[in-house]
Amino acid sequence: MTFMGDERAQSVQVGAVLLFGVLIIAFSSYQAFAVPEQNREVEFNHNQQVQTQLQDLRNAIVSVPGQPSRQAVSVQLGTRYPSRLVATNPGPPSGLLYTDGTSNESQNLTVRNAEAITPETADYWDGATPRHYNTGAIAYKPEYNVYGEAPETVYEHSVVYNQFRGGNITLSEQAMVDGRDITLVTLNGSMSRSASDSVTVDVEPKSQSSRTVRVTNTTATSNVSVSFLSRLPEEEWRVILEDEIDPNPGDKGNEQYVASVTGAEGPGSLYNITIVFERGTNYRLKMAKAGVGTRVTSESEAYLTTVDSENITVAKGESGEVVLEVRDAYNNPSGDIQVNGTVDGSNAGSLTTGTEVSDNDGRVKFVYEANQSTATGTYTAQFSLGEIDGSFDGETPENVSIPLTVTEPNQGSGDGSGTSGLIYNEDAVALDSNGDTDGGVQFTVTNELDEEITITTVAIDPVNDDIIRLSDSFSNDRPPAPQENEIYIQADTDGYTDFGGGTDIPRTVDVDSDGSLNGPNPVLSDTSTATFHLFEFVQDTLFGTSEVDMAGESVTITVTYELASGGTDSKMFTVTPGGANTNEQPNADFTIASNGPESNDKWDFDASPSSDPQGDIAAYEWDLDGDGIFDDATGQTVENRKVDSGTVVALRVVDSGGNADTVRKEVP
Repeated sequence: MTFMGDERAQSVQVGAVLLFGVLIIAFSSYQAFAVPEQNREVEFNHNQQVQTQLQDLRNAIVSVPGQPSRQAVSVQLGTRYPSRLVATNPGPPSGLLYTDGTSNESQNLTVRNAEAITPETADYWDGATPRHYNTGAIAYKPEYNVYGEAPETVYEHSVVYNQFRGGNITLSEQAMVDGRDITLVTLNGSMSRSASDSVTVDVEPKSQSSRTVRVTNTTATSNVSVSFLSRLPEEEWRVILEDEIDPNPGDKGNEQYVASVTGAEGPGSLYNITIVFERGTNYRLKMAKAGVGTRVTSESEAYLTTVDSENITVAKGESGEVVLEVRDAYNNPSGDIQVNGTVDGSNAGSLTTGTEVSDNDGRVKFVYEANQSTATGTYTAQFSLGEIDGSFDGETPENVSIPLTVTEPNQGSGDGSGTSGLIYNEDAVALDSNGDTDGGVQFTVTNELDEEITITTVAIDPVNDDIIRLSDSFSNDRPPAPQENEIYIQADTDGYTDFGGGTDIPRTVDVDSDGSLNGPNPVLSDTSTATFHLFEFVQDTLFGTSEVDMAGESVTITVTYELASGGTDSKMFTVTPGGANTNEQPNADFTIASNGPESNDKWDFDASPSSDPQGDIAAYEWDLDGDGIFDDATGQTVENRKVDSGTVVALRVVDSGGNADTVRKEVP
């Protein structure tokens, strides 16, 4: 039997070859198209994960002002492709996490024209010296195999954004500006990590506290400003800060205080951005320094300032405490720093120790003693971060000088605020209008002037500086009513003022014109009583603002009125809902003196006649222009101050419990 010429097996062989070819083509297509697309999806999902982790890192950095401990954030720099039985994957993708500019001293954030409200702190924050702080960015640059259009994700100046070739997309809100709050957190250190695995970034607080320093513009023509370098241009920063830019410049009732955002070309691809703030407003400046990676630097002491009182009054044979605070350039406490002290003059009393070391809160406490042989008068205590010698200058940041007044034992008190004319009835209570907090104050006054009066203005100045606003809880669409407007005065003719979004205090309110909704000036006939409703008082807190329980909080009120017989007068008094806090109230009194005809209307004001039952007056505050607001000077003495003859000057003394008393006198 022969098989020559038999071709029956050829079709099987050809079919097998064709099938194998189809498999090769299918596998090639899978390897060329399906695998890259699947890997691209893996890379895209990883990029979304990294963006979330960069926002977690941002949250850790911006929380440094209130976070004293180190925080760790994990960032997955690369990813892994799924395992495949036949197809092959390229090498695992990785990414680079790096800092940019954070160790370059020429790349700064700068604060300009910011002058502190507190005099001793103003030796450092004087408004004339720009304050520079090195900072930069931290960025993630992916190195993917397929997802070639992936963005670089950047954190800088409290914002996280994606940087594409054709533009940027913001991922988080800014945390630098919130109304009158300016929070600046700088980034320090050096890091460059490239890997396909996860890395841990430690965010280390190098200077932090929850302290705020109140600052304002230095001159009538200057603006507080913050400048910094950024990868984002000015138009994008305007969008980021849109909610803070005031559409009606000068409107203090809308909680928007950014006057403008400007930009200029910076070094390389960076822009120089400047945020300019409105004038005439007190801002709360909070600063911190966060460290990442290596080459992180610590902050040294920068200035010395007072805590609470800036003057001390001691009777012969007694002692008083002087509390100071050592701070770094970020206004945060510097511990374990030596402070030297002495008393200038002979027979002027002495400090119990000449050197103290600051604690963890940056504070040092000196005790001044006046013995029975110490002469009465005012002396100067000198304190310094350096040595004290004949060249001591109390106006420099590292030095503090404090007046020490020595009095005779059992010195008498002043005459208080008086009880004639328009009488405050000592009946203030704290009330609630919205079921939340007793944030409102109600009190009455009685007209004993023997004629009808018309109330024109009301000045409101809380003793507690943290009480910053008056804002009722009701819409302007409601009819005016007690406890539903910032100010409502029930009298023979009612008057009211509603500011819509509330108003900053302290301030003087013109009852019939200052608000967005106003009634007439209240009229009060002879022997009639008027009821004042002030709602609601708002305080500054670590986490923003909130209504404050006004029970025990003292507020100085100045009511200005027109007499039916002609002329204008006013009455000043301090209301404390629920009565004095812990201690009995102090008694305010002061003297006015000049250097005679050569004084050129310059006067010396001395509050040493003031007294307190517990002997713990903590503050002396002065109203030297007669507007009812105690922001013109502090300290027991004010010397060589130009005040026009006939001006009614007022003094407010505050004890350690927050109780206050006022007294007014006319300059001769």
